[in-house]
Amino acid sequence: MFPRFVCSLLFAGVSVGLCAQNAAPVIQNFSAEIDWPTQALTLHFDVQDAENDPLDIAVEFSNDGGKTYALTGSVAATGDVGYPVLPGTGRAIQCDVSALNNMPGSFTVRLVADDRQAFDLQALVNEVDSNRLRADLEFVEGIRHRTGGPAHLQAVRDSLAGLFTTKGLHTGLHSFSYTGGYTGYNVVGTSPGTLSADSVVIVDAHYDTVVNAPGADDNGSGTVGVMEIARLLSRYPAKKSLRFIGFDLEEAGLVGSARYISTGIPANEKIAGAFNFEMIGYYSNEPNSQSVPAGFNLIFPAAYNQLAANQFRGNSIINVGVSTYASLHNLFSSSSATYVPDLKVLNVLMSSSAPVSDLLRSDHASFWYAGKPALMLTDGAEYRNKCYHTPSDTLDEKLDFTFMSNVVKATLAAAAQLAEVQHGDWVSAGFTGSVGAHDPNRSLPGISVVQNPATNGHLSLAFDNCPARHLSFILFDPQGRPVHTEQLDSPPLQGTYLLSTPPLPAGMYFLTIQAEDGAQTLKVALY
Repeated sequence: MFPRFVCSLLFAGVSVGLCAQNAAPVIQNFSAEIDWPTQALTLHFDVQDAENDPLDIAVEFSNDGGKTYALTGSVAATGDVGYPVLPGTGRAIQCDVSALNNMPGSFTVRLVADDRQAFDLQALVNEVDSNRLRADLEFVEGIRHRTGGPAHLQAVRDSLAGLFTTKGLHTGLHSFSYTGGYTGYNVVGTSPGTLSADSVVIVDAHYDTVVNAPGADDNGSGTVGVMEIARLLSRYPAKKSLRFIGFDLEEAGLVGSARYISTGIPANEKIAGAFNFEMIGYYSNEPNSQSVPAGFNLIFPAAYNQLAANQFRGNSIINVGVSTYASLHNLFSSSSATYVPDLKVLNVLMSSSAPVSDLLRSDHASFWYAGKPALMLTDGAEYRNKCYHTPSDTLDEKLDFTFMSNVVKATLAAAAQLAEVQHGDWVSAGFTGSVGAHDPNRSLPGISVVQNPATNGHLSLAFDNCPARHLSFILFDPQGRPVHTEQLDSPPLQGTYLLSTPPLPAGMYFLTIQAEDGAQTLKVALY
């Protein structure tokens, strides 16, 4: 968040429905204000619940920008906090933040409301949108290679980071060096857990391609699957942490995931399970469209017999696990059967004492090598998709988005259960120095994003005694794709400034405003 000033914007035509049966609570009109001399923090909010259930209200604190909330137990809170708190308006919580380290300084406060009701996972699973997957893949498709397609590789990387940021995830780039002077970047978005934050559930896919392939199936399909699950699960708190990762340099030999395992995981974290997408879009109901490696029938007779009984049709997702972590393997299978019964699953459980090389060719293997539970979910690569690693790996008339969405649905269901997603809502605010932080539905002084009807869909910024200098702006479309970037080294203390965006279609966008010592992302409605 910004020091000494606040960003806000105006909405038009926005309505929120609260009448759905068993709807989760919704926090509204949230604001957080601190009196630095007394080190007293006051939270104001309204909270609604369609069934008027008593709520469990928790306040959590972070001093690392929302990456973790390890400071929670050190802050005393009174008022409308704990259980039970009745839904209503004008709720308030007072916190003594004097125990926080490095005061005055930077910290993030998070408010969580949970009605302790069962989560309707089937309803969330049903929100997976095959049309959205296709739209995402139309953007992602294209050579994404460090030498063969560096520009598009960077564009997809930016899109992943933009989506994670707009969904409120703590977003970062895990960088590492590679041969030839190349710097690789794993894109990591984390939603810290509310109870067991050190236990992490990962959904991942590699976003790079080989040098000559547009990589629609390998692994654009997996990349957009991660994006869709991040969109849906980031809306809700979970007891365990959820992490979404786009790995770089998988095609160079699992380099990105191996570096992440060796240098990107904090020592105190435990990986509860990783769901690795490795090509999830190719589907064929034709007999003999699925082949298998030599010896598959001897090592996995049950899976082979299942294929034979189905006339070797390539119409199933292959759930590849290792016996050491059979429970994770079984969780995916049971989640598919319960929530996506139309999805055929071919279960392949490898013995940890007898590894099979053909089943070690994606980023899940980096987790296995490090003794961490993981699955590979795949359509079979070249054993089904003959366009694998060729210029013909495109989406047109080759990929099945109903099949792809069913794989995403089953994975979402399994990840949500493993992470223990809660029936609730959450909001957060960050502080640096003497600043009041408010949610973006409130109109506040400082700098605001406004809609000027005379600017043909462009964005106008209004400044009111804003002391910040050297601002940068990135505008993202609803899919998290950057559509405009701009620098402003000397913003006016008073008055307006028109961003030089191209004409854009009407709709919701996300604007990231970055100052020298902070950043904030806001929704923008264009007419």
